[in-house]
Amino acid sequence: MAVLQDLHDFDLEQATVNFWIFKRYTKGTPPEPKYTGKWVSLDNDLKVALRSTAAAFKAALTETLEYGLLAENNQSSALTIPQDETHAAKFVAESHDQTPAKRISKMEELANAEFYVVKFSSAQGNLYCVRKTDSTWKTKKRAGAIHTFFKSKTLKLDEAPSFHIAKDFDMAVLNDTIFIKHKPSFESILSHKAAHQDDFTQLLAHADFQALFTTTDVVSAYVGTNAMQLRRACAIKMKGHYLDARFMGNLRREYANFGLNIPFQADGKIAPTPESCPDIFKALLDHRLKSHFSEKIYDVQNTAETGV
Repeated sequence: MAVLQDLHDFDLEQATVNFWIFKRYTKGTPPEPKYTGKWVSLDNDLKVALRSTAAAFKAALTETLEYGLLAENNQSSALTIPQDETHAAKFVAESHDQTPAKRISKMEELANAEFYVVKFSSAQGNLYCVRKTDSTWKTKKRAGAIHTFFKSKTLKLDEAPSFHIAKDFDMAVLNDTIFIKHKPSFESILSHKAAHQDDFTQLLAHADFQALFTTTDVVSAYVGTNAMQLRRACAIKMKGHYLDARFMGNLRREYANFGLNIPFQADGKIAPTPESCPDIFKALLDHRLKSHFSEKIYDVQNTAETGV
């Protein structure tokens, strides 16, 4: 995999700059995203601005963390994931087809793009900087406002549509690695949330998971379509603690000592309520821990064994 130093070493000044916009739709069973892209010519001033934005994006990153369902980064770190674990190759391949037929010639072709890709090409290869579009790209949003600009101390009507290009990117693709700065946009553009929803559906249908509860309806309603709760549910499925009889036995004995609100019934099943679901998830994720030193109880977002 490409590492952060590879990203830092990419020479933007010697790279050519191309701008692609993409629209997305889903097709097939199970549904998979399909991307249609077109490219647009840029003037030199905009190329300079895009190089500057990409330079600031990569310079701000000082560390990387492995992408995980519950992993979170900050302004100076990026989550990384192999490109082949996502659908990114689809829009990357589309951007190789920079033919006259794919060139945008009318303003209307820009409208309603879901995201744009700034492709930097050099002898080192290609760097793809990706950003989800904002409301200025949406036809319906534009139709609901009067657009203006200020010049010569006067506010004037702006009849020509404008499309905002942000001074940052949500993620970058270099060689076989994706560097993610804004996780929700990454999951939206590459349909990772849809994959989480499929995983949660499978979890709810699993007989061993159903056997934990008097009903899973409350759990289903608690998760809904919330991205974070879907990630947590997927992590519960992936970790599989609920399948471990020893783990569940310890949980039934110790949950009260760890301050968890889990309504266990006499038969050992859980009767979930909306109020108890957060603690049920913490328990099944093994995210409620107790310090041997201070005896204080903590919630953690990620757990990893030290191997000692």
